[in-house]
Amino acid sequence: MQHLSNRAPAKCAICGEAESTPGTFPMVVGVGRVCLSDGMKKVKCEACGDEVKLLTSAKLQGKTLCLSDYMKGIEKFRQHLVVNFDEDTEPATSILARAYNEAPEGYTLLTVHRGRNSTHLWEAEYEKTEVFQMRCS
Repeated sequence: MQHLSNRAPAKCAICGEAESTPGTFPMVVGVGRVCLSDGMKKVKCEACGDEVKLLTSAKLQGKTLCLSDYMKGIEKFRQHLVVNFDEDTEPATSILARAYNEAPEGYTLLTVHRGRNSTHLWEAEYEKTEVFQMRCS
C-alpha cells in the first residue's frame, strides 16, 4: 500500500465512493485507490488467465496482470543489470568467460570489475542491447 500524498479522503477509482478516513483505500498500480468491496472483486490476468482479486493485480501497458506477471513485465523494462560472481568459488578467468557467455537475453555486457570494497567478488554489468546500440551509434 502506498502512502497518501495529501490528507484529503480519496474516492474509489471504480465506483467513486469516498473514504470515511483518509488512507483506508489501498492503491492498485495502474488503477488508483479502490474501496475494499471493489478491491475484492475478481479480475482475470491477461497473461496467464488466472483469476485474482483486484487488490492483488496491477495494470501494465493497459493490461490487467496478476502480481507475478506484473513483475515479469517490469523486469523486461529494466535497462541495467548487475550480476555478482564469487572468486572464492571459481577462478577469475572463468568468471570473465561466464559473464560474457551467460549474458541475459537481450542484454550486452558492458564491464566486469571488482565489487566495491571487495577482494573476492566480481560484478558484471549489462545494459539492454537496444539502449547500448542507441548510445553507440
